[in-house]
Formats: sequence, C-alpha cells, structure tokens
Amino acid sequence: MLWISTTNGISRFNRRTQKFRNYSKGDGLQGDEFIRQSFMKTRKGEIYFGGYNGFNSFYPERLNDNEFIPPVYINDFQIFNKPIDFGVPEGQFPTYISEAKEIHLTWQQSVFSFSFNGINYTYPEKNQYAYIMEGFETEWNYTNTYRRYVTYTNLNPGEYTFRVRASNNDEKWNDEGVSLRIIILPPWWNTLWFKLILMFTVIFIVGFIFLSRVRQLKNQKLLLEQLVTVKTAELQEKNSMLIKQKEELYNSNILLEERRQNIEELNASKDKFFSIIAHDLKNPFQTIIGFSEMQKEEIKSGNFASIEEYARLINTSAVSTFRLLENLLEWANSQRGKILFKPIQFNLDELFIEELVALNDMALSKNVELKNSLADNLVITADKNMVKTIFRNLISNAIKFTHRNGKVEIAAKIKDNHVEISVSDNGIGMTKESMLKLFRIDVTLTTRGTENEKGTGLGLLLCKEFVEKHGGKIWVETDPGKGSTFKFNLPLNINPSA
Repeated sequence: MLWISTTNGISRFNRRTQKFRNYSKGDGLQGDEFIRQSFMKTRKGEIYFGGYNGFNSFYPERLNDNEFIPPVYINDFQIFNKPIDFGVPEGQFPTYISEAKEIHLTWQQSVFSFSFNGINYTYPEKNQYAYIMEGFETEWNYTNTYRRYVTYTNLNPGEYTFRVRASNNDEKWNDEGVSLRIIILPPWWNTLWFKLILMFTVIFIVGFIFLSRVRQLKNQKLLLEQLVTVKTAELQEKNSMLIKQKEELYNSNILLEERRQNIEELNASKDKFFSIIAHDLKNPFQTIIGFSEMQKEEIKSGNFASIEEYARLINTSAVSTFRLLENLLEWANSQRGKILFKPIQFNLDELFIEELVALNDMALSKNVELKNSLADNLVITADKNMVKTIFRNLISNAIKFTHRNGKVEIAAKIKDNHVEISVSDNGIGMTKESMLKLFRIDVTLTTRGTENEKGTGLGLLLCKEFVEKHGGKIWVETDPGKGSTFKFNLPLNINPSA
C-alpha cells in the first residue's frame, strides 16, 4: 500500500489492484489540506501526516473498510411533483410505496418521480446510488447522497421495472437492492377493441375512396393540363432567377479578385517589413562581433579604458537588439491572436515606476531627464501588459530622438470618458512627410536618433494595435526642431471581465 497526503485528504493506493481509497475530514482527519513533505513513519509502523490544523497518526493495518451492506428503500413516489395518498383501500395505491411490489398508472400520469434511501450511518454523505428503469434504459445511472431522486416523463404504455442499488461510504454495494414493477395502461384509442373498430372503418373508407377515384379519373386529364401550364410558368420564372444569380456570381468573382489582389499587396508589404527587420538585426550583431574582436586585442594589451568602452558599446548594441526582438515577438504573437486581452484595474503611476527601472539606463546614457507628471491616485481599467508595452516603446522612442541633457515628460488627464496619456520630448521633432509614414507596415521610415540610433517603426505598430484593442486611438503632435508629443486615449468604462 502507498499512503499519500494531498490538499484534499489522504489517499491510499493499492498497487496490486491499481485503485485509490480516499480519506477526508469526514473520516476523522484534522482537515483536508496537508503540508508538503510533512510525514513520518515510526519503527512500530505508525504513520504521521502534518496538516494546517494539526496532525493525524494511524496504524495502516488497523484501518478497516466498512463491510456493512446498506439496505435500500423507495421512500417516496410523486406524480407531476405532487405527493400521492398511499394505503387507501380500493384506491389506486392500496399499499405504501416502500412496501409495494407493483403499481398501475394510467397513460395520463406521464410524469412521475421516485425518491430512495440507503441506510448507512457511517459517513452517510459518501453513500452512492445506482438506478435503472428496465424496459426503458439499458445502463445504470449513478448518483450520490445529495440527489436521491429521479423523474421519468412520457414513458410509453407497457411494463417496466424500476431498480435501485446503494453502497456505503466504502463503496460496499447492495447489489440486490430494491425493485418495483410499473404497469402503464394504454389510452382507450390504443386498446384492441378500438383497433378492430378502426380497421373496419378503414376498409369501408377505402372502398368508398376507390369508387370515388374512378369518378375522379375523368377529371384528372383536365387537371394535368392545368398543372403543365402552371409548371411551365414556374420554369420560366426560375430561368429568370438563374440568369440573375449568374450576374450576382460574376460580380462576386470580381470582388473576390479585388480582395485577392489586396491580400497579395499586404503580403508583399509584410515581406518588405521583415527584410527591414533582418537588416536591422544584422547591423547590431556586426557591431557586437566587431567590438568583441577589438576587445580581445585590448585585453591582451591590458588597456582597461578601451576594454570598458568596448564593453559599453557591446552592451548598448545587445540591449537594442533585445528590444527589437522583444517588439518583433510581441507583434508576431499579436498577429496570430496569441496575446489575450485581459483588462484589470491598476495604478498608472505605479506602472510607470515599474517600467522606469528598465528605461533608466537608456536615459542616463544620454543624461535625459524622465519627468513623471502622472497623478498618484490615477487608477484605470486596461490590459496592464499592453499598456506597459506602449509605455516602453513611446518612452524609448522619445529618449532616442531627444538631444543629450534633454527632457522626456509623461502626463495623463481625464477627458470625455477617456484617459488621455501623453509622452513628450524636446528633441528633433519630425516633418509632415515622416508623420504620414508612422503606424504603417508598408512604408519604410529610417529616421535616426540624435546619437545615430536606428529604429524599425515596429514599436509604434505595436502601440497602435494595442491601443485599438482597448477601443482607443493614438496620434502625434510635432514641431520640427522642437520636439514631439505622442498621445493615446483609453476608454474609462472597459469591462474588467471582457
């Protein structure tokens, strides 16, 4: 035997029979939850298990199953969910249901219910039951002590046998159980005498119809001619409909061809986009490889200042490459629908502080001030991970296009049932031509940062897609040479369970 403590009691596994026997609080345990790795077996064979409400100890050989076979009774019978008067002499039910061996029902008593009970007082909550209506069902139905009743509806007239079995808390079954023979009487129109009368009536009617048919054949020729005329008109109408459907099908084919061309254009745009991504991944790796080779030579010469500078440049390229890959992975998952939209309530200021840890090194490298103008108590309902990605990309872009010793400011305000969030910088700004190329996968935008940093525009694509998932929108306000402000708004009434 193998004894196992779980979060739902103690289980005994019989390796020979490959069966489990579960013990719970109702069997005398201190509780159903036990602490992991909290057990001991003494030299005398006593086993200890520690739980959250104390501990249990026992000798396995002294734990015996309950061998009592519980008697089972049918203790109630209802028709149309109403109690029945039993034990009425000369009545429909002269004996009580628990003593009856057979009952008769009319065809109108089509909805009836049985209640049953097995007598076992040792942890009765674990008693099990099985019932079957022979003549109607082919398999046993199983239930527990909390549902000791069954209802049958619209059984056909005939003879049936209702059987019930019960088990005790250790699944010792009373296989004999209890049975009750049920006879449902047919309606008057389904009796033998009615069928005989009906048969003679049908014979008479058939004879009458035959004679009438002979007379009707004389008129059938005229009816057929009229029918041919009607069918000809219907065929002409259907022919017109087919011509119309042919025209509609032709128009549909034209529309499908236009959509096919649009799809091919989109695929071409994606191919162009991924070629840009591959090119932008190649340059950082070439930088890392080149500086690492130079660093190897400086290590040999012991020039620690150059070693430190090359290490910084390698780290900068690696971080840039990682952020590009991170954006690419999120964008790919979004396109395949693998990013779930899970809005929750959270503090916007706390989220910015969390993201500030990852962006602080980038800002310090250019001595850019990150100014937080968010209110301390601003709580919104949105997908936290998506908003974090939007923050990361907009702020890193702002740092990239801000001059050394510049400033990036993050602010938010409530406006028209939306929260409007802005990321502003005092950097280089952009032209109207560059603004028109933002948020588009089919256009290449190769503007470099103030210290020759490169970008792909993938981060802004992610921002646009995540904002639109919230039902919001994103836009940019810019002044060339003075800076840019990226703004997006999110609805305040997003349902957290959406």
